[in-house]
Amino acid sequence: MCMPHSRPASATTTIKTKDKVKKHISKVSTEQFEKGDPDFVDERISAYIPKEKKSFLDKINALLS
Repeated sequence: MCMPHSRPASATTTIKTKDKVKKHISKVSTEQFEKGDPDFVDERISAYIPKEKKSFLDKINALLS
């Protein structure tokens, strides 16, 4: 809001700042961190299976055979 220099600011023209929402996540206890959340429910459909890492030559041999 622009304010002319010739007159002082009144109480109604001051800029009001809003309270910011805190983005901080509270720390969990050490016990819960080490043992996990007892109320956690695993909703995954399939189990995680990591991909096998193959070298370039292994990939070529698999294509040729």
